[in-house]
Amino acid sequence: MSKKLEKQILDALTAAPGQQARAMADKFGVDKKDVNSLLYGRLRSKVRQDKSYRWYITGGATNAENDDEGFEPEVFANTDLAQLCRYYLSCMGQDATGVSTFAESKFTPDYCELAALPKNGRDLFGTEGFQTLLGKIRKDRSRQSMYLGYPTSLKLVKSKKSSWEGYMVEPVILFPIEIEVGSNKPQLDTSYPIINLKPLQAYSNTERDALLDELVQLEEELGIGSEGGTIEIDELVMRLQSVRSEWPWEEKINPDKLIDANPPLSKVKKEGIFNRAVLILADKSPFTQGLEAELRGLAQKQQRQFSDTALGQWLTGEPPKAKDAGSSSPDKEHVPLLEVLPMNLEQREAVKSALTQPLTIITGPPGTGKSQVVTNLLVNAAWQGKRVLFASKNNKAVDVVETRINNLGPRPILLRVGSSAYQTRLAEYLIGLLSATASQDDELHYEEAHEIHSDLLQKSAELDAQVDKLIAARNETDALERHVEELRSELSDDLFSSIRELDLTDMEYKIEGFKTALSAADRSQQGLISNITWPLIKKSRFEAVNMRVSGLSSAAEEIELKAPDSFVDEINLPHWAEFLKAIDKRLSLIRAVDDYFQALQKLQKCRSLEEISADRLGIVQKIASNSDALWKCWLRLQPKKLSASDRSMLNKYNSVLKMVIEAGPEGNLSKAVYGKYYSLFPQASHLLPCWAVTSLSAKGKLPFEPGFFDLVIFDEASQCDIASALPLLYRAKAAVIIGDPKQLSHISSLQRGQDQQLLEKYGLVDDYPHWAYSYNSLFDLAAGMVSYDNVVSLLDHHRSHADVIEFSNSQFYEGRLRVATRYDNLRRLSQKEPGVRWVDVKGNVQRPNNGGAENKQEVQAIVDVLSDLVLKKKYQGSIGVVSPFRAQANAIRNAVDKDDSLAKALQKCDFLVDTVHKFQGDERDIMIFSPVLSKNMPGGGLVFLMNNGNLFNVAITRARAQLIVVGDLAACGKCDVDYLSNFAKYTQGLEKRSKASNRKKAQKDLGSAYPAVSNPEQVSDWEKIFYSALYEAGIKTLPQYQVEKFTLDLAIVDGDRMLDIEVDGEKYHRNWTGELCRRDQLRNQRMYELGWDVMRFWVYEIRDDLDNCIAKVREWQEQK
Repeated sequence: MSKKLEKQILDALTAAPGQQARAMADKFGVDKKDVNSLLYGRLRSKVRQDKSYRWYITGGATNAENDDEGFEPEVFANTDLAQLCRYYLSCMGQDATGVSTFAESKFTPDYCELAALPKNGRDLFGTEGFQTLLGKIRKDRSRQSMYLGYPTSLKLVKSKKSSWEGYMVEPVILFPIEIEVGSNKPQLDTSYPIINLKPLQAYSNTERDALLDELVQLEEELGIGSEGGTIEIDELVMRLQSVRSEWPWEEKINPDKLIDANPPLSKVKKEGIFNRAVLILADKSPFTQGLEAELRGLAQKQQRQFSDTALGQWLTGEPPKAKDAGSSSPDKEHVPLLEVLPMNLEQREAVKSALTQPLTIITGPPGTGKSQVVTNLLVNAAWQGKRVLFASKNNKAVDVVETRINNLGPRPILLRVGSSAYQTRLAEYLIGLLSATASQDDELHYEEAHEIHSDLLQKSAELDAQVDKLIAARNETDALERHVEELRSELSDDLFSSIRELDLTDMEYKIEGFKTALSAADRSQQGLISNITWPLIKKSRFEAVNMRVSGLSSAAEEIELKAPDSFVDEINLPHWAEFLKAIDKRLSLIRAVDDYFQALQKLQKCRSLEEISADRLGIVQKIASNSDALWKCWLRLQPKKLSASDRSMLNKYNSVLKMVIEAGPEGNLSKAVYGKYYSLFPQASHLLPCWAVTSLSAKGKLPFEPGFFDLVIFDEASQCDIASALPLLYRAKAAVIIGDPKQLSHISSLQRGQDQQLLEKYGLVDDYPHWAYSYNSLFDLAAGMVSYDNVVSLLDHHRSHADVIEFSNSQFYEGRLRVATRYDNLRRLSQKEPGVRWVDVKGNVQRPNNGGAENKQEVQAIVDVLSDLVLKKKYQGSIGVVSPFRAQANAIRNAVDKDDSLAKALQKCDFLVDTVHKFQGDERDIMIFSPVLSKNMPGGGLVFLMNNGNLFNVAITRARAQLIVVGDLAACGKCDVDYLSNFAKYTQGLEKRSKASNRKKAQKDLGSAYPAVSNPEQVSDWEKIFYSALYEAGIKTLPQYQVEKFTLDLAIVDGDRMLDIEVDGEKYHRNWTGELCRRDQLRNQRMYELGWDVMRFWVYEIRDDLDNCIAKVREWQEQK
């Protein structure tokens, strides 16, 4: 049989060179493994294989394009980009870790051996090893993933600190296994095999800075990442042994017959590569998955090929003007925005900037609505005909965006590229698009919704104008009142208050008449003719002036001046002239006061902020509701916009896509079909405007074309390295960078000294030091490339209880956040529970053998707190436990697992215990923080805490309803870690305030004098004055009344009716800005939602119109 098959193979390759093993096996009617056995065995000297796994007779005709020997060495372009890419490849080689785990462990190992290679995920599901590893993943799903590894390498490792030595399991090639949420069924993805960097470095004798060059070369030799069908595992591994025959292959590689695990790998005591397949656990996303190949591709691009991309703009440091960015015309800036989710001012500005500017930076502190911005940005980009790519390193962030966007309408507009599951969704979308129709009613509904949208935006703009008018009137009044403040001492209180009643026009008429007559009676002011005739006209002149004395005197009396007693004659004329000067001086004061009173009247006539806020609340809700309707109408009209050529192309693409899906990640597909799939992809992509991808898995999933997307959006860019962003920036014309420099940053294990050496090696120190791999994140780099106008900070916080976020606000965000959390959305244990609670535990810190810090007393206290929450109080919300130290997190997890009833109850609470990094982008209703710091704290642990304030910020802001700190309060309060010390003092202040302010629910008679309150430093004199005045008028109020996170200046609770009285004391004699106004509007809107009426009084009103202020409050009381 074998001799016959040998002859058939050689004859077939002579007649038709370039055939694959599977095709020949099908032709001869034999098993493919028999063909492969001969090709890699007895026929090896007579045949050779190219990277597309096609076989040729040695020395015979070949396909030069795919011939390994026909490749020209890579030539890098002479560009700065080429130097940067080569620099990043070296950095990533130094930074690379790979997958490795102990072959033998006293605990359950992180791998298991397989009896045979699985053909698909279903083959794994029933195996004991898979179920064991799945159990470990369930406990730490956020941190670990599962991979199929084959073949497997063993490496001997010796400890430098002790006499221990042992072997590490390091699979040579890894295939990701996706675990379906809910069913826990595994899906094996063989579409992009991953070469493990651990054995690659060990067997290639390559320096770390050249390791990725070696990786790319091996990927090319194996055909990984090239356009074509999925490489079958058996052929991939047999080719690997063929092209790297010098590696230590301890067992013959036979994918169809794995070596029986006897002895198992844990008992094998020699190094080398074995014919064993394993399932293995590893930290999520430790792989670049094609990034290195794309960086090498960029390094070969000439300047003209990337100059018009976002990447080209960044390299020159001269982004184009807004009109050149993207595919839209300049007037797109004026296209009204859809708000499918309500937006505040900063969110709206962020979306506008992102759609019109070549680079926009969006700073998003915790809970400030970054996802709302992304959602509205993607919707508006699609509506404006742009093509957008959303990228994040975080899989969950991509999932959230995809779900939120596609659930907004009747058909999806965003495709997440990646596994076959996402391709299936694309096929469903295309089928729906081809079969759907748009009716006349759909068009009419769209036009109607569009008209309503324009009208609502106009009304919103009118409210903005009213706010601007109010701010201008208030600031004008404040400026005039400041000037008048200096004049009050020169006027009596009675005169000051009566000025608004004076008829200044009549008064000035009388004064001016007297002035004219007095001037005419003064000979020294007369001309030549009058002086000659003076004896004749003197009497009439004095009679005329004296006729006006009574009018002047009465006018003077009104302004509290007394005229001279005598009539005007030549002797006392100078006295009257001096009196006129006194009147002029007094009038100038009165005019200034009158200007102030007129400004105050103008301010009082403006629509109040409370009325505007009430209208705004309604408008915002209507805009969101109508935007949602408009968006759905727009989606329904899309099929009508397809041209005949579009429909023809879509039909072809959909058919090819079905073939790709049917083959699946574990199937086979001809290169011709894959080629057609990739060629049609760019043509079909404009019909689906929004795409999402994890930033390390773009290769082979998205066209590698310059400026393919109008816009790329990077989420959580503070954690993103610069290198992985370059290929995506190359694919886009403009970029949006979203992040928070006060949270987790990009982490690299690359030594800073090595980084500096590599920068120097590639000549980048002078012009590109800010592109340094280990020093700067993508956010850091981008933030230095734009003007202040293109940086938008999101400031409205909606996630956490005010007690939780206010510390971060003051410690990390300069008090700029506006807390707008709706407490009725928080899952609190009770309404009386504070937002932050400290459980004081005196502990003793120990340093485990593997480093870090552990506090057993805190561990036990945390278990007690958890038991109290879920077993005793039956809390149903989500719970997380976070610690800065991995050893402490592990100890807490182990302690919880030992208590079966507790562990079972916590499963219903989406329970997670981990270090801070695993909570970035996540949140829980209740978070428990374990600081560890106490007696005997290791110096290294203390230094770690001192240098990682951002970790603490992330840790505490994961809490929505409550943060429980379990730790040594005294030790934390006096430690050298400033933020931790400040936080300990902050929590003590909260506790004192809480104890001092629980007298709120019933109206009490507190007396006429302003009572003692827990926060006297926040109370203005004018609040005290108004409180006493209202009391004397028979109106009793509660000062400093607490409602959710808000402290009301004065409150009236009258049965079901509640009035919040606000006094503008804090801002008195300060310019009122849009920011201050925004904070007040947020407060008003929330108070309205809670059923309160709101009444604001300016200090000017209380000071100079107190009776009217009291009358307004009384009028509210009398309304039923």
